[in-house]
Amino acid sequence: MWVALSLLSAFGQALAWALKKKLLANKGINNSIAALSFLVAGVFLVLLHVLSNGLHIPTLSPSFFVASAFVIVANIVAVWTAYRALDCAEFSLLMPFIALSALAIIPTEYILRDVTPNLPQFFGILLLVFGAVFFSFQRIPNRTTLRAIGYFAIAVFSYAISGPFMGIAVEESQSPLFSAAVFHLGIVVGFVPLIFLAQEKKGLQYFCRTGQWRGILSFMLISGFVMAIFENGPATIALASAKASEVFALKRTMPFFALVFGVIIFHERVTPKHVIGTVLLVVGAMLVLWFK
Repeated sequence: MWVALSLLSAFGQALAWALKKKLLANKGINNSIAALSFLVAGVFLVLLHVLSNGLHIPTLSPSFFVASAFVIVANIVAVWTAYRALDCAEFSLLMPFIALSALAIIPTEYILRDVTPNLPQFFGILLLVFGAVFFSFQRIPNRTTLRAIGYFAIAVFSYAISGPFMGIAVEESQSPLFSAAVFHLGIVVGFVPLIFLAQEKKGLQYFCRTGQWRGILSFMLISGFVMAIFENGPATIALASAKASEVFALKRTMPFFALVFGVIIFHERVTPKHVIGTVLLVVGAMLVLWFK
């Protein structure tokens, strides 16, 4: 089950980020887009938790709150920097770099939970990373690309911290859906002051005045739904029965799905390196699965 959930999460992440890239063509309201998307996702996750468990709230230890705080802060940093990167680079060029968090998560999970993948799995994760980076390789990156990659490097580090703490929170609460809802609603609270600090009021007023708010709101609602049902929801549930390094290794096959959405939505071109990268991703994912 965790394998299907992890791969569904990879598909959902690619689709959600494609929608966000489309939204971010409207510059100046990045934090508003993030806040509303996570709010919609949080509401969906609350509804799913209520439908599954009623109004029951699990007994929560101090460790749950500490772990959740790390998840929330790390994701706010990751999303903010990733949105900045998406503003200035091609979608299919950036997405593969997020696969590096599958490798970066290993030492973090070992320190926090004393959990490590076995040797074949580690080799599989390396292949996943190589395959993902191969998608985006450029001989001479321009200044804009380097700046975008720099932002994504921060996002990768933040996601590497977030994953193991998500595992701890789920373990402490024994309720993946409840934990996921707390994460998403907490992230919303973190983005609200950023809206005011970035002075996005004028941008929001412009889109309301020109009537563009309807299209933007529709995209954000869809993005939040995808985030809850196809991206973060399945990944959090998968953490209840697998290591964070295993779940996020399979989730980082998302560059393949990102390539598909890049072609469909942004009319990007498929090249031989994309094919080679896909092969490496598939082989790496199979090693992670076979040697669990």
